[in-house]
Amino acid sequence: MVYRNVEQYPNASNVPGILILEIDAPIYFANTNYFRERITRWINDEEDRIKSAGESSLQYVILDMTAVGNLDTSGISMFEEVKKLVDRRGLQLVLANPGSEVMKKMNKSELIEKTFAEDVAACNFMLHSTKPNPGKDQEPAAWNNV
Repeated sequence: MVYRNVEQYPNASNVPGILILEIDAPIYFANTNYFRERITRWINDEEDRIKSAGESSLQYVILDMTAVGNLDTSGISMFEEVKKLVDRRGLQLVLANPGSEVMKKMNKSELIEKTFAEDVAACNFMLHSTKPNPGKDQEPAAWNNV
């Protein structure tokens, strides 16, 4: 599956209930207000779009952090605030593909433990309690529930 910017690719379609946002810059004191405000605006816009289209409600906000090379304490605080925002709206926040340097700083600050502990526990539970149904051409051993 390939995910593309729906504004750049008119034939692309939205995944119902999911908003995927790409963060493509380091997150530090000079841009945290921008990111917080922009993420909030994207969520508001998506909820408005869903409401006007009569689609199912927004459930997940995925932040693709592949291109985020660095993160400072202001960035960590920004993630804590964004997490509170999505929690108040009844949404789940997912951080996808953070690099090793970003993960080191998140772990050192205990961001993951303080902010995403319940989400990580829920994902861990689902990974270990739900067995995928492999296709007839796939062997069950091909699945890796880590």
